[in-house]
Amino acid sequence: MKQYILIALFVGTFDSAQKIWTLQDCLDYAVENNITVKKTVLDKTTAQLNYQQQKNNKLPTIYGSSSFGLTNGSSIDPITSSFVNQNILSNSFGISANAVIYQGNKLNLQIEQNKILVEQSSLYQKQAENNIVLNVLNAYLQSLYYYEGIEIAKNTASSSAQELKLTQVKFKNGAISKLELADVETQDAQNQYTVVNNENLYNQQVLKLKQLLELDPIVDFQIEKINLTDLEETIPDKQQVFAQASENLPDLKIYDYQNEILNKALAITKAGYLPTLSATAGLNTGFTSTQDYSYFNQVKNNFNKSVGLSLNIPIFSKKQNDTNVKLAKIDIEQNQLDKISAGKTLYSSIETAWQNAIANQAQQKSSKVTRDNAKLAYDLANKKFEFGGLTTTELSVSRNTYLTNEQRYLQSKYMAVLYTQLLNFYQGKTLTVN
Repeated sequence: MKQYILIALFVGTFDSAQKIWTLQDCLDYAVENNITVKKTVLDKTTAQLNYQQQKNNKLPTIYGSSSFGLTNGSSIDPITSSFVNQNILSNSFGISANAVIYQGNKLNLQIEQNKILVEQSSLYQKQAENNIVLNVLNAYLQSLYYYEGIEIAKNTASSSAQELKLTQVKFKNGAISKLELADVETQDAQNQYTVVNNENLYNQQVLKLKQLLELDPIVDFQIEKINLTDLEETIPDKQQVFAQASENLPDLKIYDYQNEILNKALAITKAGYLPTLSATAGLNTGFTSTQDYSYFNQVKNNFNKSVGLSLNIPIFSKKQNDTNVKLAKIDIEQNQLDKISAGKTLYSSIETAWQNAIANQAQQKSSKVTRDNAKLAYDLANKKFEFGGLTTTELSVSRNTYLTNEQRYLQSKYMAVLYTQLLNFYQGKTLTVN
């Protein structure tokens, strides 16, 4: 007996310790763990590495070399450069370096371009975070919507169960026909089915939310159950919302950064018209068997240094530079058009949310009045049915009218919250369902 008590206490403690996920919990976890967001973080790291490497490209290149060879017959001595006709055993060592001194400012432009790419990658990361935030908000509100639908379905099923009991009594007393009893039994079964169906819809929606959070399938996931109150919030001006969204969101800023990147690319392309000046230096020595000196004496005596400059001046490149410049200018114009298109898409999304927020707030008020009146009519119909003043068909019509209006009210309430929160998101405000 004591063992059962301990097990019960353990299970009760475990259940009470299970995490209840609020909207903010879901948003924070999704931003931190979503795969798409993680990929943008990796892209940002890649951009940072490329930026650092581009700065390193200004440094000289230094490398060492060594060779060992055996030549038989007439040949040129690789160390003395004299023509001999004998077996030659040679060994050489060297260190060489080269550096670009001038390349039409190309290296500096590439460094600046990669720095902008790093900054742009942060915007792509923020954009991915915003997308997952909106998806989680929608999924969370949908879950709450289905959960409230379960409560309504349970209340309706409880009411129809009471009606069935009363109807069975009336049937036994001969007050109603078998057909009327069958109608009530059918309605009661349908109401019970609605409860199961709504529970299934809720569980499926919670599963979608769980998948958005990238949670392990074995994790027990429960969201905070909130019954939303009627929303009475002032809807901001849509032009003001668009101005704030353009400032706060990365959607349009990405194209501004892209414009800078493409202009740098144009300047880099134009550098192809300019000459390139490079410097080289080297330290070399070696040993050859054609000389009578010892190995180490030869290595010491054959030591030499070299420095040099090379200048490459482009004269004719099959007009490749001209083509590259024209293509770079086209990319800039294309990006400007893409920004205009993105601005229209953003404004359309804001206007849609704005119109829906206004419409659903108005529908919420009117549907609540209609719902309340339908509920009152249904309660009165129940009383009349108890005293035989109403048929089962008339009661069923009254119930269905109430349920239809309850569903409309519930939908308008949640849609009002969703679109109002979308407008808050565009303005950079904190998302909440409380």
